Amino acid sequence: MKKFLFGTILLLILLLTTGCQKTIVGKWKSVDAKTEYYYYFNSDKTCSYEMSVARLDCNYEEDDNKLTILYDGNDNPSYFEYRFEGKTLIITDATGRDNKFIKEK
Repeated sequence: MKKFLFGTILLLILLLTTGCQKTIVGKWKSVDAKTEYYYYFNSDKTCSYEMSVARLDCNYEEDDNKLTILYDGNDNPSYFEYRFEGKTLIITDATGRDNKFIKEK
């Protein structure tokens, strides 16, 4: 019984510490834009930005809710802030506009 209780408590701790973490990694679809577009953030720090007519490959760094994206073919990185509101990823662009995304499965 003690082993079962210990195992259950250990599992709960593991779920609480890992299940609540938000990650930018994944496929994110725009929510409020007139044109549908996506960001793909991979765990190896590569990414892509896709619209119906174009795709831009990129690399990204994230640190303390700040996002730096360097698009292929561009020497100057783009800087953003990001946050999560529930399951929504919000990326604030240089103009201060919040761009909302939901995670695709």
